Amino acid sequence: MLHHQLFSVGMSALARVPPSTPSAPEAPVTTLPPLAWGLLVLLFILFVPAFVWSSYSVRHVYTTLAIIENPTPAAYEAVASDEHDATPAAVPGVDGYTDDADADAATVVDNEAGAVAGLPKPVTSSILRIRRTLRSAHGWQGDFRGLRLAVLITILSGIGSNALNAVPFIIPFVGSLVMSLVLVQFSTAWVHAVIRSVSSRTSPQGRSIFQGGLPHFRRTFEATSIPVLLLWLAEAVTGGITLVVASALGLQTYDYRNPADVPVYSHSMLWKLLIVGTVAIVLAFVLIIPANVMLIRVQASMLPPDEDTIVPFDRSFSGTVEPAVMGGRGYVTLQDAFRTFSAASWRRVLILYVKANLVSIGVNLLFAGIAIPIVALLAKTN
Repeated sequence: MLHHQLFSVGMSALARVPPSTPSAPEAPVTTLPPLAWGLLVLLFILFVPAFVWSSYSVRHVYTTLAIIENPTPAAYEAVASDEHDATPAAVPGVDGYTDDADADAATVVDNEAGAVAGLPKPVTSSILRIRRTLRSAHGWQGDFRGLRLAVLITILSGIGSNALNAVPFIIPFVGSLVMSLVLVQFSTAWVHAVIRSVSSRTSPQGRSIFQGGLPHFRRTFEATSIPVLLLWLAEAVTGGITLVVASALGLQTYDYRNPADVPVYSHSMLWKLLIVGTVAIVLAFVLIIPANVMLIRVQASMLPPDEDTIVPFDRSFSGTVEPAVMGGRGYVTLQDAFRTFSAASWRRVLILYVKANLVSIGVNLLFAGIAIPIVALLAKTN
């Protein structure tokens, strides 16, 4: 999840004044009357549900469901033929095949649009379908499943990362990796909270913040440590390349060691900002999103066998996962998580990510479209 410090950064940006000579005339000071501040605060409060829905529900809950959905459930479960044969039978599914004989059926099974053989569309084929599914099952709370746990993870991760990064001999940004590994139980529990089908006796938030309990740390660490590391590397590479491009274009960059020193940009630098933003977005889709997809699929494979899911989910990952009770690992490997994710599933997930970000941008533009006129009409220049 992304962590922002909008208030502190924004106030620092407003407070920063470029150096000037003694003879330079004083610039006019713009102030907002109490009425304007009151209207802005009221507007923000009214937009809080929209902000949470667009930035949390759509960008995290909806995409997580899309990552684990198997639009065409397996025709039969993986079972052992007898006590001496613990090898599961091949399970055909939309995300991969364990037998060459199944390859001929790939066109039918892999068609997620439902144009072939009358297959229904996946639940996660559109934002509206996901929203209707969650609302019909759990009401308005369905969109905010796992929210309390997500807030807790954000707080713990932020505090721990900042504390570790403040240690002189700790390499910058390593703190976030350490905290991600420390909190693997929590992040895996969040994935389970999002994808599980909540019992009618409980709310989507669960009776407690850890509804269903935390998975065992050692087993969770063993399963997810490599995917967590890959996601951290993807984020580090994306951030590093973006900073290099910004520096090459002559843009000031934010120095985490001096949080009060916030770069100031002028309108003449707009094209440079667009280039940097484009590079960051492309790298996010090429590196960060694929790494996040693999991590979530591995975490989802650790869902307890007695838990149902809100969307169709192939627990066997096309026969590659053998249950722990049968002597298997009980979770999918990183290689199998990638191999069993079909091209059609990649398209569906990436398109949903694009839609999710457009929704988030749209909500922010709507807020700005109302807030800016308030400031423009009520601001006073001294």
